[in-house]
Amino acid sequence: MLRWPYMFIRPVLGILCLMLFANISYAQSLSDTIEKKQIEEKRAKPAATPDTSLSTLLSNIENITHMLNRVNNIMRRGFDTTAIAEDLPQAEHLVSVISKSMNSRQALNMRSMHSLQVILLEMKEVHEKWQSSLGDYSKQMATMSAQIKSILTDSVLFTLPQDPVLKQLYFAQVSTLDKKWKQADTANSNILVRIGLLQNRVSTNFINITDLLDETDYRIRLAQKEIWNREEKNIWSIRPKDYKYSFDEIMEGSITANRRVFAYYYYYNWDIQLLNAILAVAFFCWVTYNIQKIKKKSTDQAGIMGNTRFLKRSTILSTLLTVFTLGPFLYVNPPILYLELMWTIQGITVTALCWPFMPHWVRKSWLVLIVLYIAVATLNLLLQSTFAERWAQLFIQICSLFIGFYYFKKQREEPYESEIKYIRYVILLFIVLMIVSLGANIFGRVLLSKLLAVGAIFSLISGQALVVVVSILLEAFYVNVEANKDNSRVVAFFDFHRIREGLTSLLYFAAGVCWFIILTTNLNIYNLFKHWVLNFLQQERKLGNSSFTFSSILIFFVVIWLSVFLSRLMMYMFGGSSKHPSGQKNRWGNAVLLVRIAVLGLGILLAFAASGIPMDKITIIIGALGVGIGFGLQNIVNNLVSGVILAFEKPIQIGDVIDLGTRSGTVKEIGLRASKIATYEGSEIIVPNGDLLSQQLINWTLSDHIRRTELLIGVGYGTDLRQANQILKDIIAQEKGIIANPAPFIMVNELADSSINFKVYYWTDIDVMGSVKSEVLIKIYDNFNANNIEIPFPQSDIHIKDQPNQPTSNSNTSPQNNNELQ
Repeated sequence: MLRWPYMFIRPVLGILCLMLFANISYAQSLSDTIEKKQIEEKRAKPAATPDTSLSTLLSNIENITHMLNRVNNIMRRGFDTTAIAEDLPQAEHLVSVISKSMNSRQALNMRSMHSLQVILLEMKEVHEKWQSSLGDYSKQMATMSAQIKSILTDSVLFTLPQDPVLKQLYFAQVSTLDKKWKQADTANSNILVRIGLLQNRVSTNFINITDLLDETDYRIRLAQKEIWNREEKNIWSIRPKDYKYSFDEIMEGSITANRRVFAYYYYYNWDIQLLNAILAVAFFCWVTYNIQKIKKKSTDQAGIMGNTRFLKRSTILSTLLTVFTLGPFLYVNPPILYLELMWTIQGITVTALCWPFMPHWVRKSWLVLIVLYIAVATLNLLLQSTFAERWAQLFIQICSLFIGFYYFKKQREEPYESEIKYIRYVILLFIVLMIVSLGANIFGRVLLSKLLAVGAIFSLISGQALVVVVSILLEAFYVNVEANKDNSRVVAFFDFHRIREGLTSLLYFAAGVCWFIILTTNLNIYNLFKHWVLNFLQQERKLGNSSFTFSSILIFFVVIWLSVFLSRLMMYMFGGSSKHPSGQKNRWGNAVLLVRIAVLGLGILLAFAASGIPMDKITIIIGALGVGIGFGLQNIVNNLVSGVILAFEKPIQIGDVIDLGTRSGTVKEIGLRASKIATYEGSEIIVPNGDLLSQQLINWTLSDHIRRTELLIGVGYGTDLRQANQILKDIIAQEKGIIANPAPFIMVNELADSSINFKVYYWTDIDVMGSVKSEVLIKIYDNFNANNIEIPFPQSDIHIKDQPNQPTSNSNTSPQNNNELQ
């Protein structure tokens, strides 16, 4: 009886203190309210409270206690605003620094403006999250205040017991609640003040960030319009006094500003850093595990690893190059310092990885190119140009042009990296960009000169790095296939060479897109180009009564292309070869055919849905196809349907040895419309799927992979047949290629004109049937010859008889002719 009042005291106080937040009128004590209620009840002279009323009061108090316990715990723990309170001063300071930098610097680097824009956008996003969190806290406070209001309006709570003892105990509880209420009121006030102050500071900083974003957008647009305008004097006219700050002062200020931007970006993008680290560790462990598996299990590890270059050279360097080449694409417009650091590491890594494969002339020019890139990237960090920077840029540009012409000349004389089909065009682009950069520097277009110089030099480095990364990915896939083909049923059917044919073009296309993105990013035209392309694609156009956009058309063809590519990739992976270990048939072929049909069908439907083409247009297309099928596409549809039937019934599978009419061979591929049969002569026969169902087909390997061989052996008359029979049994029993079950069978077949014929029947694997037959015949001949058993062969006796002389006709025949005739 005394436990529930104690449980009721602490939660009630937490709720009552929050009443102040909702309405100050609720700040009165609960005991005052109950006393007023008691006076009113005395005036009304109520009857005694029944027991059921007391039970209702206790049940209601128990429910309220449960609710108040939860509210009191929230109030006791408070709201988690520590992170906001700790990070907000840093954000306010950074906004102040950016504001001063933009107000004091007349001509900021365009790349720096882009970096500031990215930082401000991230700060805006962070502040929006802070505002959302603080708003949620305020809503929770409002909810708790509403719950407190509901307590004071509960009529059952103020129905006082008539028993003096119970009433005294009830008022004792209320007295304790008054003390707790005052304590909770202080905590509630502190929380409200802290949240209110944080909301005010966050809102103020958010407004400043929005203003700075507007200013950066304006300056970027202005700089893009004026990039071709003269900024400074011609290089032969400049003097040190023309510049307000020295090179050292500008360098120090630029390093400080870039370091702050870098630190802020790194701090708020830790998730992408972690993702890059996880991908690097996963790729390294995956490749290392496969290489170790090859070394332990494969007998031809030298031959397998001999097909790799970069993974064999160094797994660590290959992993670093892959991460630092592809990792920057995970970031959203990172600061210039961050990009240049990653690109510098990328250049150093690709140098170390490719060093043994580079000719001597490439090594010299490549090292100079890396040094030049580091120099021009350092100058690109400067927020303002200086006298020393202009001349340093001129020296770098002249050296780069010399390297470009030298590289172009030597590439024609001694080609290097033949897999880069368009390396000459990349070198020509480098030379053109560097010539324009040199001219821009000479004639006072400093910003343009910087952009072109960085873009030109890194276009060569990034091109080489992307090509090497493509090779590394192909090598990693090759190593994985070789390591797991013996113990994985899926990987065992991979045809790596055909997969490589399909992946190489795709990977090089992706590398080309990445290279173009890097080039346009260095030239600071990527965002401009992206916006122009998006506007062009998304602009609505009309053709008659129909409206469309180029983006919907592009999406349609891209989805169709992806479905076709996935279909072909599955064919390469599971259905591309009829040669498998241990004479296994490709059991995946028929299933893959069904999946390919499903992928193509789903791809077509997704293409229509993604492109926004109405479904009524699809019905029109289907109707047109129906008419076309009725007139001229019966054979094509027949073959397509036959392909589906082949996939379900499985009369043949890839790897089966079949006879179709007069043609024999091995099934190499089961396609959607036609299948390929590889003949023993080396040719490939394209057979429509309809013919495979309509014609009589013999499948020698439908249920198993063995075939019976029949030999006809003749021995001469007078031979000991039992001895010959035993010799044949011994030869068949000792031959390893002959299967014991079904058992071989030997019988005397017939007594022929010149021989007694034995028939020998045995079963062997169809892949070694010819070689086993040859070996058996050789042994039969050797053993019969050793045991003086004659193997008769057909022979004819020709008897020439001398005819009698004819006096009339042969009287003139000379003796010489007679002798010749005899």
